[in-house]
Amino acid sequence: MKCQASLFLLTNMWLFCLAAPASEGTPETTVPALPPCATALVNNSAGFTVMQEGDELYQASNYDAAAAAYIGVAEKPSTEAAEHVCLATRLRILAKIYKARGQYTQAEPLCRLSLHIIEVTPGAEEVQIARHLDELGTIYLELGRYAEAETLYRRSVDILLKNPGQPELIAAENGLGNISYEMGRYAQAEGFYKEALETGHKLRGPTHPDVANTTANLAALYVTQGRYGEAQHLYDRYFATVQKSQEISAVDQAAALSNLALLYNKEMRFRKAEVALRRALTIVEERLGPDHPSTATTVAILAHTYSSLGRYRDAEDLYNRALRITEKTLGPNHPRNAMVLNNLASLYAIEHRYDEAEQLFLRSLAIHEKTVGPEHPRTAIVLNDLGVVRYWQRRYTEAEPLYSRSLTILENTLGPTHPQVAEVMLKYAILLKAMKRKTEAKELEARAKQALANEGEADPSKFVVDVEQLKRGR
Repeated sequence: MKCQASLFLLTNMWLFCLAAPASEGTPETTVPALPPCATALVNNSAGFTVMQEGDELYQASNYDAAAAAYIGVAEKPSTEAAEHVCLATRLRILAKIYKARGQYTQAEPLCRLSLHIIEVTPGAEEVQIARHLDELGTIYLELGRYAEAETLYRRSVDILLKNPGQPELIAAENGLGNISYEMGRYAQAEGFYKEALETGHKLRGPTHPDVANTTANLAALYVTQGRYGEAQHLYDRYFATVQKSQEISAVDQAAALSNLALLYNKEMRFRKAEVALRRALTIVEERLGPDHPSTATTVAILAHTYSSLGRYRDAEDLYNRALRITEKTLGPNHPRNAMVLNNLASLYAIEHRYDEAEQLFLRSLAIHEKTVGPEHPRTAIVLNDLGVVRYWQRRYTEAEPLYSRSLTILENTLGPTHPQVAEVMLKYAILLKAMKRKTEAKELEARAKQALANEGEADPSKFVVDVEQLKRGR
């Protein structure tokens, strides 16, 4: 079947390449060793024996029991700061293991307790506190608790800026970039990523994994902004770094491959996207397992690619697999789950399964409005796609406010010359023609063509083809 651009905007599924201090290893492939405690200071404390029991359970990979033991230590009275630091470090390491496995709800209370202990410990180093703030911020980011994550990252950055020369600043600035991206604040995200790159080049050098991963994140942002040439340039730089460095983890490379596939999908290079995604999926399934949230993201992007190739049955199977994983690991109301729902709904609509599509669109819309807000670009995408379905059903008066609201949000967040804004304008114009509002339709068409010309779109006519396909979709 001939490849074609989708009528639907389809929500981007973005994998995060979060930088972590290289000295801590790559948790997806290795289990960190527990650092020794100051035994002479804590041998006679109430919690030391329990801590030793926790260490034995940790070494036996019985992490749930180890976590219970460490929490038990925290509940015992202690006067030794050394014991506090030792325990906080163990809780943080255990939280990182759960996080690497995609078990964020198990990681969160451990990381939160670790941060609390280190904050109330007399004499704790500020940089150590910043490291714990960053870890908990990363977990909140994955859980979709963006406001809480942003507060922690900002605290971390404030501490690290007062202590110059700390490489942890790269991850904290990169984290703020990720939060800003998720919240639809794209100009702000770009600023944070560029700050992280500047810090990384200064403190780590151009080939360090922290710098490479931030480069990949900035490239993903540019794809969302429609800056495809700049995105490709950054991906070329990232994969050139991969060739030179042995430090960039396979999982981070898989994340970048999945994000690169999003660029290929936007450019209608679906075969190349499929090749990249198959490589990425092999890596994440091997390193993280078949039920990890990152695996679900790669699966969902591959599903979109198959849908674009006309392989609808394969696409539906993959979307449903992604949904099962995200609902189990992140919960039914997570923003990432809403993205999969929207894309599956778009597939149902293409197959004229309108009732099923509308149900999923409305679920996705409710989650987006609750988690990222009613003015977020992803909310606008769901509104647009629901508008397409109602247009096909000749429900014009119901479709019109959806297109109008979607267009307003996208113009405010992406800018008036973004390719997606032009697409919505052209679809909206077709609807207005069907409603006999030809003057308004012509004005929108003119604005869309001007936007594409201003943006330097090489082939504006392909968007007109999309609109003609929209007419035939009924």
